[in-house]
Amino acid sequence: MEKRKFVNLKKQMSEVELNKFCKKIAEEYANYPAEYARSYFSEKYNVTVSCFYTILKYTVTRNLVEDVVVQKMMKKSILNQNIHKNGAGASSVIKYAILYQKRDKYIAETMQEETVKKIAEDFGSNPNISKADFAASYGISKRAIDYTLQRAILEKIANDEEVKQIEKRSIINSKKEKEEAVIKYFEILKKKREENAKK
Repeated sequence: MEKRKFVNLKKQMSEVELNKFCKKIAEEYANYPAEYARSYFSEKYNVTVSCFYTILKYTVTRNLVEDVVVQKMMKKSILNQNIHKNGAGASSVIKYAILYQKRDKYIAETMQEETVKKIAEDFGSNPNISKADFAASYGISKRAIDYTLQRAILEKIANDEEVKQIEKRSIINSKKEKEEAVIKYFEILKKKREENAKK
């Protein structure tokens, strides 16, 4: 029987079913010993090797699995790469860094508007809480917070006063050598915010 491609899975399953299926495979991959890799899962679930890798990427970028699972997936990927070629694991680190970035962006983009509003309010009015602690209190990464604040500003979810507070806090908490870049970044954001409001 011909192995299924990811495009076939999307046609055969609803989004809920696809997410559940992909999550199951990713969690198994993360928790099984190193020798259980692409060939094993390709056979077990009747998917192509390319489809298997797409499933892993999909579960990370769509935030379908816990961070601890992603870390296990990355470690296993590095281990398997190093088995085939010594020192090759670096490309897995780069690959997962890109996936993490996409994951953080997806979290911010799909967040409920009221949550975005609350994060913007809380961030601006709590300058004494470090960004790391602030992000941890919401159970997301610092970069996901950055994307969320960006969305709050650009989509006018945060009001003008909240934007001022976010900017002020960001400037105060930036390193001296990065202060100018932060000021410039907010100038660009505020300009885009005004342009978006005119649309």
